[in-house]
Amino acid sequence: MVKWWQRQRPPLLWWSLAVGLAVGLKWHFSAAAASELGWMLHPLALLLRAATGWRFERNADGEWQSIEAGIVLIKACSGINFMVLSFTGWCWLWRPVPVMAAARPIPLLNYLRLGRALACAWATTLTVNALRILAIAHAQPSLERWLQPGDAHRLIGLLIYLPAIGLQWLWMDRGHAGRALLRGCGLYAALMLAVPLLTGHAWANPRTYAVHAAFVLTAALLLWGIAWWLNRAGRLVGARSNSPFTE
Repeated sequence: MVKWWQRQRPPLLWWSLAVGLAVGLKWHFSAAAASELGWMLHPLALLLRAATGWRFERNADGEWQSIEAGIVLIKACSGINFMVLSFTGWCWLWRPVPVMAAARPIPLLNYLRLGRALACAWATTLTVNALRILAIAHAQPSLERWLQPGDAHRLIGLLIYLPAIGLQWLWMDRGHAGRALLRGCGLYAALMLAVPLLTGHAWANPRTYAVHAAFVLTAALLLWGIAWWLNRAGRLVGARSNSPFTE
């Protein structure tokens, strides 16, 4: 038992700290006003201005508004859910592995990599969120011909966030494309379906949640199908390369 604990202590401590940071981040978002999320909304406004020339000004509620673009960056635009998922991915990439009992323990300094994971998640979220805002500004008016504004907004976010988290996992788990897509998209779908249930929003607006769940599951199943195909293709390629008839 002692040897098992010595081997498993580094990853257990790592994931305990990671989960604590993720929960703290989510709690901060739920309790914060827009004015307290300037660490995400203000850089987002600056990035959008650099990319498009839109000028944003901070209003009395702490939101960032561009009159010329007709856009207001409110609290919900901060992308905290995506940041939590991205942070989880970076933590997985830099996670410590179990060590042998006789091996030297991992220095506590290595756990500062959690800070690096948090910074990378912030930068990833900022970039992806800017792409989402641009897509909303240019594509949502066209989608509203067929969908309600809220549904069009939700669909664009899904079409940006889900492939983005999938691409992050593909980059982090290179060589295992199917497994990477399954992990990334599975985490996204689980979070997007579970959070409204836990917060009560799903029960307060069942019709909206049903549409949201349909969008999430459809996109996730499509990417899971791609993951299944990639896994199957990888096994077929491996089998052919090991066949004596290929020589």
